[in-house]
Amino acid sequence: MFEDSGPIDAASDLLNLTDYHVITGTNDASGRQVFIELVAIEVASPSSSVMVRRIQARPVHRVKDLPSGGDGLDLWVRKRRMACQESACPRRSFVQTTSQLPFRARITARLSQRLVDEMSCELRAVSRVAAAHGVSWPTVMARLNAVGELVGDVDRMFIRRLGIDEHRFRKVRYARGRNGKVVRIEPWSIVFTDLDTGKILDIVDGRRGATVRKWLKSRPRYWRQRVQFVAIDMSSEFRKAVRETLPKAKISVDHFHVIARANLMITQVRRRRSHEVHERRGRAADPAYKYRKLLTCNLENLSITQVERLKLILESDPELGVIYGIKEHVRQLLKTRDIHDFQSRWAVLEKSVRATKMVEAKSLFRTLTAWRSQLLVFIRTRLTNARSEAANLTAKNLKRIGRGYRNHGHYRRRILLYTAGLRPC
Repeated sequence: MFEDSGPIDAASDLLNLTDYHVITGTNDASGRQVFIELVAIEVASPSSSVMVRRIQARPVHRVKDLPSGGDGLDLWVRKRRMACQESACPRRSFVQTTSQLPFRARITARLSQRLVDEMSCELRAVSRVAAAHGVSWPTVMARLNAVGELVGDVDRMFIRRLGIDEHRFRKVRYARGRNGKVVRIEPWSIVFTDLDTGKILDIVDGRRGATVRKWLKSRPRYWRQRVQFVAIDMSSEFRKAVRETLPKAKISVDHFHVIARANLMITQVRRRRSHEVHERRGRAADPAYKYRKLLTCNLENLSITQVERLKLILESDPELGVIYGIKEHVRQLLKTRDIHDFQSRWAVLEKSVRATKMVEAKSLFRTLTAWRSQLLVFIRTRLTNARSEAANLTAKNLKRIGRGYRNHGHYRRRILLYTAGLRPC
Protein backbone atom coordinates (compact mmCIF):
# COMPACT_ATOMS: atom_id res chain seq x y z
CA MET A 1 0.00 0.00 0.00
CA PHE A 2 2.91 2.30 0.67
CA GLU A 3 6.70 2.29 0.62
CA ASP A 4 8.71 2.24 3.83
CA SER A 5 10.90 5.34 3.80
CA GLY A 6 12.40 4.74 7.26
CA PRO A 7 11.36 6.09 10.63
CA ILE A 8 10.71 9.82 11.02
CA ASP A 9 11.93 10.47 14.57
CA ALA A 10 10.54 14.00 14.86
CA ALA A 11 7.11 12.89 13.72
CA SER A 12 7.23 9.92 16.12
CA ASP A 13 7.94 12.27 19.01
CA LEU A 14 5.05 14.51 18.03
CA LEU A 15 2.68 11.56 17.76
CA ASN A 16 3.84 10.31 21.19
CA LEU A 17 2.28 6.87 20.73
CA THR A 18 4.15 4.40 22.91
CA ASP A 19 5.99 1.55 21.13
CA TYR A 20 5.22 2.95 17.65
CA HIS A 21 7.14 5.06 15.19
CA VAL A 22 6.02 6.95 12.10
CA ILE A 23 6.94 5.33 8.81
CA THR A 24 5.63 7.89 6.36
CA GLY A 25 2.91 10.43 5.80
CA THR A 26 0.87 11.67 2.87
CA ASN A 27 -1.07 14.84 2.15
CA ASP A 28 -3.25 14.73 -0.94
CA ALA A 29 -6.80 15.44 -2.06
CA SER A 30 -8.13 12.58 0.07
CA GLY A 31 -6.68 14.15 3.23
CA ARG A 32 -3.69 13.80 5.50
CA GLN A 33 -2.58 10.30 6.43
CA VAL A 34 0.09 9.05 8.82
CA PHE A 35 1.32 5.45 8.76
CA ILE A 36 2.89 3.93 11.86
CA GLU A 37 4.40 0.58 12.83
CA LEU A 38 5.69 -1.13 15.93
CA VAL A 39 9.31 -0.50 16.77
CA ALA A 40 9.98 -4.01 18.09
CA ILE A 41 10.59 -6.53 15.30
CA GLU A 42 10.98 -9.52 17.61
CA VAL A 43 8.18 -10.60 19.91
CA ALA A 44 7.38 -13.56 22.15
CA SER A 45 4.61 -15.95 21.17
CA PRO A 46 1.65 -15.62 23.56
CA SER A 47 1.31 -19.43 23.72
CA SER A 48 4.87 -20.73 24.01
CA SER A 49 6.86 -17.56 24.88
CA VAL A 50 9.25 -18.35 22.04
CA MET A 51 10.83 -15.28 20.45
CA VAL A 52 9.58 -14.94 16.87
CA ARG A 53 11.08 -12.79 14.09
CA ARG A 54 9.47 -14.25 10.98
CA ILE A 55 6.73 -12.05 9.49
CA GLN A 56 3.85 -13.75 7.73
CA ALA A 57 1.88 -10.65 6.66
CA ARG A 58 1.63 -6.89 7.23
CA PRO A 59 -2.07 -5.94 7.27
CA VAL A 60 -2.89 -2.23 7.49
CA HIS A 61 -5.79 -0.93 9.56
CA ARG A 62 -7.19 2.49 10.24
CA VAL A 63 -7.55 3.44 13.92
CA LYS A 64 -8.91 6.46 15.77
CA ASP A 65 -6.61 8.42 18.03
CA LEU A 66 -6.57 11.71 19.88
CA PRO A 67 -6.61 14.82 17.66
CA SER A 68 -3.08 15.60 16.52
CA GLY A 69 -2.14 18.50 14.28
CA GLY A 70 -5.76 19.55 13.73
CA ASP A 71 -8.74 17.75 12.28
CA GLY A 72 -8.70 15.53 9.21
CA LEU A 73 -5.64 13.46 10.21
CA ASP A 74 -6.09 9.73 9.51
CA LEU A 75 -3.94 7.26 11.44
CA TRP A 76 -3.07 3.94 9.80
CA VAL A 77 -1.29 1.11 11.63
CA ARG A 78 0.76 -1.51 9.82
CA LYS A 79 0.51 -4.58 12.02
CA ARG A 80 2.78 -7.57 11.77
CA ARG A 81 1.29 -11.06 11.70
CA MET A 82 4.11 -13.20 13.05
CA ALA A 83 4.63 -16.86 12.08
CA CYS A 84 5.80 -19.16 14.87
CA GLN A 85 8.06 -21.99 13.64
CA GLU A 86 8.17 -23.79 16.99
CA SER A 87 6.64 -27.24 16.53
CA ALA A 88 5.36 -27.35 20.13
CA CYS A 89 3.60 -23.99 19.83
CA PRO A 90 -0.20 -24.49 19.46
CA ARG A 91 -0.55 -21.17 17.61
CA ARG A 92 0.96 -21.02 14.16
CA SER A 93 0.53 -17.25 13.78
CA PHE A 94 -0.45 -14.24 15.85
CA VAL A 95 -0.64 -10.45 15.56
CA GLN A 96 1.58 -8.08 17.50
CA THR A 97 -0.35 -6.09 20.12
CA THR A 98 0.48 -3.37 22.63
CA SER A 99 -1.23 -1.71 25.58
CA GLN A 100 -2.20 1.22 23.35
CA LEU A 101 -3.66 -1.00 20.62
CA PRO A 102 -5.01 -4.29 22.00
CA PHE A 103 -6.15 -7.15 19.80
CA ARG A 104 -8.78 -6.06 17.24
CA ALA A 105 -8.84 -2.54 18.68
CA ARG A 106 -10.02 0.23 16.39
CA ILE A 107 -9.33 3.10 18.80
CA THR A 108 -6.24 3.70 20.89
CA ALA A 109 -6.23 3.20 24.66
CA ARG A 110 -5.54 6.89 25.28
CA LEU A 111 -8.56 7.90 23.19
CA SER A 112 -10.67 5.40 25.10
CA GLN A 113 -9.42 6.93 28.36
CA ARG A 114 -10.17 10.43 27.09
CA LEU A 115 -13.75 9.41 26.29
CA VAL A 116 -14.25 8.05 29.80
CA ASP A 117 -12.64 11.11 31.38
CA GLU A 118 -14.83 13.57 29.51
CA MET A 119 -17.99 11.65 30.31
CA SER A 120 -17.11 11.31 33.99
CA CYS A 121 -15.91 14.88 34.50
CA GLU A 122 -18.38 16.92 32.47
CA LEU A 123 -22.14 17.13 32.10
CA ARG A 124 -22.15 16.42 28.38
CA ALA A 125 -24.34 14.33 26.13
CA VAL A 126 -22.85 11.09 24.80
CA SER A 127 -23.57 12.18 21.24
CA ARG A 128 -21.61 15.42 21.77
CA VAL A 129 -18.51 13.61 23.01
CA ALA A 130 -18.76 11.08 20.19
CA ALA A 131 -19.01 13.81 17.56
CA ALA A 132 -16.05 15.72 19.02
CA HIS A 133 -13.75 12.71 18.61
CA GLY A 134 -15.18 11.32 15.39
CA VAL A 135 -16.53 8.07 16.85
CA SER A 136 -20.02 6.62 17.10
CA TRP A 137 -22.45 6.73 20.02
CA PRO A 138 -22.21 2.94 20.64
CA THR A 139 -18.41 3.21 20.79
CA VAL A 140 -18.54 5.76 23.61
CA MET A 141 -21.30 3.92 25.45
CA ALA A 142 -19.40 0.64 25.25
CA ARG A 143 -16.47 2.25 27.10
CA LEU A 144 -18.81 3.66 29.73
CA ASN A 145 -20.48 0.31 30.28
CA ALA A 146 -17.13 -1.41 30.71
CA VAL A 147 -15.94 1.10 33.32
CA GLY A 148 -19.39 1.31 34.95
CA GLU A 149 -19.27 -2.36 35.88
CA LEU A 150 -16.17 -1.66 37.98
CA VAL A 151 -17.57 1.52 39.53
CA GLY A 152 -20.90 0.03 40.58
CA ASP A 153 -19.47 -2.58 42.97
CA VAL A 154 -21.32 -1.42 46.11
CA ASP A 155 -20.48 -4.47 48.21
CA ARG A 156 -16.83 -3.41 48.46
CA MET A 157 -17.67 0.03 49.88
CA PHE A 158 -17.75 0.87 53.57
CA ILE A 159 -21.04 2.68 54.20
CA ARG A 160 -21.85 4.09 57.63
CA ARG A 161 -24.64 6.55 56.81
CA LEU A 162 -27.04 5.67 54.01
CA GLY A 163 -29.50 7.96 52.24
CA ILE A 164 -32.55 6.71 50.32
CA ASP A 165 -34.62 8.87 48.00
CA GLU A 166 -36.64 8.53 44.81
CA HIS A 167 -36.97 10.47 41.58
CA ARG A 168 -38.77 10.12 38.27
CA PHE A 169 -36.72 8.36 35.62
CA ARG A 170 -38.76 9.70 32.68
CA LYS A 171 -42.21 10.99 31.79
CA VAL A 172 -45.41 9.19 32.66
CA ARG A 173 -46.64 6.85 29.94
CA TYR A 174 -49.96 5.17 29.23
CA ALA A 175 -50.11 1.68 27.81
CA ARG A 176 -52.89 -0.79 27.12
CA GLY A 177 -52.72 -3.87 29.32
CA ARG A 178 -53.61 -7.46 28.54
CA ASN A 179 -57.20 -6.98 29.67
CA GLY A 180 -57.62 -4.04 27.31
CA LYS A 181 -57.56 -1.33 29.99
CA VAL A 182 -55.24 1.65 29.76
CA VAL A 183 -52.58 1.50 32.50
CA ARG A 184 -50.64 4.46 33.84
CA ILE A 185 -46.89 3.73 34.00
CA GLU A 186 -44.76 5.89 36.26
CA PRO A 187 -41.08 5.09 35.70
CA TRP A 188 -39.55 5.92 39.09
CA SER A 189 -36.04 5.19 40.32
CA ILE A 190 -34.67 4.92 43.85
CA VAL A 191 -31.27 6.47 44.57
CA PHE A 192 -29.02 5.08 47.31
CA THR A 193 -26.43 7.61 48.50
CA ASP A 194 -23.44 7.58 50.82
CA LEU A 195 -24.24 10.55 53.08
CA ASP A 196 -20.62 10.86 54.21
CA THR A 197 -19.26 11.53 50.73
CA GLY A 198 -22.38 12.33 48.67
CA LYS A 199 -21.53 9.55 46.23
CA ILE A 200 -24.36 7.71 44.51
CA LEU A 201 -24.10 4.02 45.35
CA ASP A 202 -26.75 2.68 43.02
CA ILE A 203 -29.89 3.61 41.09
CA VAL A 204 -32.61 0.97 41.09
CA ASP A 205 -35.65 0.90 38.87
CA GLY A 206 -38.76 1.05 41.06
CA ARG A 207 -40.49 3.19 43.65
CA ARG A 208 -42.02 1.23 46.51
CA GLY A 209 -40.61 -0.26 49.69
CA ALA A 210 -40.32 -3.68 48.04
CA THR A 211 -37.60 -2.28 45.78
CA VAL A 212 -35.65 -0.93 48.78
CA ARG A 213 -36.10 -4.21 50.64
CA LYS A 214 -34.87 -6.27 47.68
CA TRP A 215 -31.80 -4.07 47.15
CA LEU A 216 -30.78 -4.13 50.81
CA LYS A 217 -31.31 -7.89 51.09
CA SER A 218 -29.01 -8.43 48.11
CA ARG A 219 -26.15 -6.81 50.01
CA PRO A 220 -23.85 -9.07 52.05
CA ARG A 221 -24.48 -9.48 55.74
CA TYR A 222 -21.25 -7.72 56.75
CA TRP A 223 -22.22 -4.73 54.56
CA ARG A 224 -25.62 -4.38 56.24
CA GLN A 225 -24.12 -4.65 59.71
CA ARG A 226 -21.84 -1.66 59.03
CA VAL A 227 -24.72 0.71 58.29
CA GLN A 228 -25.41 2.75 61.44
CA PHE A 229 -27.81 5.46 60.23
CA VAL A 230 -30.32 5.75 57.39
CA ALA A 231 -31.89 9.08 56.33
CA ILE A 232 -35.20 9.00 54.47
CA ASP A 233 -38.14 11.25 53.74
CA MET A 234 -41.53 10.65 55.38
CA SER A 235 -42.20 7.37 53.58
CA SER A 236 -43.66 4.61 55.76
CA GLU A 237 -42.79 2.00 53.12
CA PHE A 238 -39.12 2.99 53.18
CA ARG A 239 -39.13 2.94 56.98
CA LYS A 240 -40.64 -0.55 57.10
CA ALA A 241 -38.16 -1.88 54.54
CA VAL A 242 -35.19 -0.45 56.44
CA ARG A 243 -36.44 -1.86 59.75
CA GLU A 244 -36.74 -5.34 58.26
CA THR A 245 -33.37 -5.43 56.51
CA LEU A 246 -31.29 -3.15 58.78
CA PRO A 247 -32.69 -3.78 62.28
CA LYS A 248 -29.69 -2.22 64.05
CA ALA A 249 -29.59 0.98 61.98
CA LYS A 250 -31.11 4.20 63.32
CA ILE A 251 -33.57 5.95 60.99
CA SER A 252 -33.53 9.74 60.70
CA VAL A 253 -36.37 11.61 59.03
CA ASP A 254 -35.44 14.59 56.89
CA HIS A 255 -36.66 17.81 58.56
CA PHE A 256 -37.27 19.49 55.20
CA HIS A 257 -40.23 17.17 54.56
CA VAL A 258 -41.59 17.84 58.06
CA ILE A 259 -41.60 21.60 57.37
CA ALA A 260 -43.18 20.95 53.98
CA ARG A 261 -45.92 18.98 55.70
CA ALA A 262 -46.53 21.88 58.13
CA ASN A 263 -46.71 24.36 55.25
CA LEU A 264 -49.21 22.10 53.51
CA MET A 265 -51.33 22.27 56.66
CA ILE A 266 -51.40 26.08 56.46
CA THR A 267 -52.37 25.96 52.77
CA GLN A 268 -55.22 23.58 53.52
CA VAL A 269 -56.58 25.81 56.30
CA ARG A 270 -56.29 28.95 54.16
CA ARG A 271 -58.21 27.39 51.29
CA ARG A 272 -60.88 26.00 53.59
CA ARG A 273 -61.38 29.33 55.33
CA SER A 274 -61.69 31.11 51.99
CA HIS A 275 -64.60 28.88 51.01
CA GLU A 276 -66.20 29.15 54.48
CA VAL A 277 -65.99 32.95 54.70
CA HIS A 278 -66.30 34.06 51.06
CA GLU A 279 -67.85 30.92 49.52
CA ARG A 280 -65.22 31.05 46.76
CA ARG A 281 -61.53 30.57 46.25
CA GLY A 282 -59.08 33.30 47.18
CA ARG A 283 -58.64 36.46 45.14
CA ALA A 284 -56.03 39.19 44.96
CA ALA A 285 -58.25 41.45 47.08
CA ASP A 286 -58.02 39.00 50.01
CA PRO A 287 -54.93 39.56 52.22
CA ALA A 288 -54.68 35.84 52.97
CA TYR A 289 -54.40 35.10 49.24
CA LYS A 290 -52.40 38.13 48.14
CA TYR A 291 -49.64 37.54 50.73
CA ARG A 292 -50.07 33.77 51.06
CA LYS A 293 -46.36 33.07 50.58
CA LEU A 294 -45.58 34.89 53.83
CA LEU A 295 -47.45 32.20 55.78
CA THR A 296 -44.82 29.61 54.78
CA CYS A 297 -41.74 31.82 55.34
CA ASN A 298 -39.55 31.84 58.44
CA LEU A 299 -40.58 34.67 60.72
CA GLU A 300 -37.00 35.70 61.54
CA ASN A 301 -36.18 36.13 57.83
CA LEU A 302 -38.99 38.60 57.09
CA SER A 303 -38.44 42.32 56.66
CA ILE A 304 -40.38 44.95 58.61
CA THR A 305 -42.78 45.47 55.70
CA GLN A 306 -43.36 41.74 55.35
CA VAL A 307 -44.03 41.39 59.09
CA GLU A 308 -46.70 44.10 58.85
CA ARG A 309 -48.34 42.28 55.94
CA LEU A 310 -48.22 39.03 57.89
CA LYS A 311 -49.96 40.69 60.83
CA LEU A 312 -52.64 41.89 58.45
CA ILE A 313 -53.27 38.29 57.34
CA LEU A 314 -53.35 36.85 60.86
CA GLU A 315 -55.67 39.60 62.15
CA SER A 316 -58.12 39.05 59.29
CA ASP A 317 -58.77 35.43 60.34
CA PRO A 318 -58.15 34.04 63.88
CA GLU A 319 -57.89 30.44 62.63
CA LEU A 320 -54.99 31.40 60.36
CA GLY A 321 -53.28 32.96 63.36
CA VAL A 322 -53.70 29.75 65.39
CA ILE A 323 -52.50 27.46 62.59
CA TYR A 324 -49.53 29.75 61.89
CA GLY A 325 -48.56 29.52 65.57
CA ILE A 326 -48.66 25.70 65.39
CA LYS A 327 -46.42 25.77 62.34
CA GLU A 328 -43.92 27.93 64.25
CA HIS A 329 -44.02 25.45 67.15
CA VAL A 330 -43.04 22.71 64.72
CA ARG A 331 -40.11 24.81 63.50
CA GLN A 332 -38.95 25.46 67.05
CA LEU A 333 -39.23 21.74 67.77
CA LEU A 334 -36.87 20.90 64.91
CA LYS A 335 -34.34 23.50 66.06
CA THR A 336 -33.70 21.73 69.37
CA ARG A 337 -30.36 20.01 69.93
CA ASP A 338 -30.95 17.78 72.95
CA ILE A 339 -33.68 15.51 74.27
CA HIS A 340 -34.72 17.77 77.17
CA ASP A 341 -35.47 20.73 74.89
CA PHE A 342 -37.24 18.40 72.47
CA GLN A 343 -39.55 17.09 75.17
CA SER A 344 -40.35 20.66 76.32
CA ARG A 345 -41.13 21.85 72.78
CA TRP A 346 -43.15 18.70 72.12
CA ALA A 347 -45.32 19.39 75.17
CA VAL A 348 -45.98 22.96 73.98
CA LEU A 349 -46.91 21.71 70.52
CA GLU A 350 -49.21 19.03 71.90
CA LYS A 351 -50.97 21.53 74.17
CA SER A 352 -51.52 23.91 71.24
CA VAL A 353 -52.96 21.18 69.04
CA ARG A 354 -55.34 19.94 71.74
CA ALA A 355 -56.58 23.49 72.32
CA THR A 356 -57.86 23.73 68.73
CA LYS A 357 -60.52 21.77 66.89
CA MET A 358 -58.96 22.07 63.42
CA VAL A 359 -58.60 18.67 61.78
CA GLU A 360 -55.56 19.82 59.80
CA ALA A 361 -53.57 20.48 62.99
CA LYS A 362 -54.59 17.16 64.53
CA SER A 363 -53.66 15.33 61.34
CA LEU A 364 -50.20 16.90 61.38
CA PHE A 365 -49.70 15.99 65.04
CA ARG A 366 -50.67 12.35 64.37
CA THR A 367 -48.07 12.25 61.61
CA LEU A 368 -45.38 13.70 63.88
CA THR A 369 -46.33 11.22 66.63
CA ALA A 370 -45.87 8.33 64.19
CA TRP A 371 -42.42 9.67 63.30
CA ARG A 372 -41.38 10.74 66.80
CA SER A 373 -38.57 8.19 67.20
CA GLN A 374 -37.10 9.20 63.83
CA LEU A 375 -37.36 12.86 64.82
CA LEU A 376 -35.38 12.10 67.97
CA VAL A 377 -32.64 10.52 65.84
CA PHE A 378 -32.56 13.68 63.74
CA ILE A 379 -32.31 15.86 66.87
CA ARG A 380 -29.33 13.83 68.13
CA THR A 381 -27.45 13.47 64.83
CA ARG A 382 -28.81 16.32 62.63
CA LEU A 383 -28.62 13.79 59.81
CA THR A 384 -30.59 14.91 56.75
CA ASN A 385 -31.21 13.67 53.24
CA ALA A 386 -29.65 16.79 51.68
CA ARG A 387 -26.93 14.89 49.86
CA SER A 388 -29.50 12.47 48.48
CA GLU A 389 -31.46 15.43 47.13
CA ALA A 390 -28.24 16.81 45.60
CA ALA A 391 -27.60 13.41 44.00
CA ASN A 392 -31.11 13.50 42.56
CA LEU A 393 -30.41 16.92 41.07
CA THR A 394 -27.22 15.60 39.47
CA ALA A 395 -29.15 12.70 37.96
CA LYS A 396 -31.81 15.03 36.58
CA ASN A 397 -29.18 17.33 35.05
CA LEU A 398 -27.54 14.38 33.31
CA LYS A 399 -30.92 13.28 32.02
CA ARG A 400 -31.73 16.73 30.65
CA ILE A 401 -28.35 17.16 28.97
CA GLY A 402 -28.53 13.67 27.51
CA ARG A 403 -32.00 14.51 26.09
CA GLY A 404 -33.50 11.70 28.14
CA TYR A 405 -32.56 8.04 28.57
CA ARG A 406 -34.68 5.12 27.43
CA ASN A 407 -32.35 2.42 28.71
CA HIS A 408 -32.17 2.34 32.51
CA GLY A 409 -28.84 0.48 32.42
CA HIS A 410 -27.16 3.25 30.39
CA TYR A 411 -28.73 5.87 32.64
CA ARG A 412 -27.46 4.12 35.78
CA ARG A 413 -23.89 3.63 34.56
CA ARG A 414 -23.58 7.21 33.33
CA ILE A 415 -24.61 8.60 36.72
CA LEU A 416 -22.41 6.17 38.67
CA LEU A 417 -19.40 7.06 36.55
CA TYR A 418 -19.99 10.81 36.89
CA THR A 419 -20.36 10.69 40.68
CA ALA A 420 -17.62 8.11 41.31
CA GLY A 421 -14.79 10.65 41.45
CA LEU A 422 -12.19 8.17 40.21
CA ARG A 423 -9.75 10.88 39.14
CA PRO A 424 -9.39 14.66 39.39
CA CYS A 425 -10.91 16.53 36.46
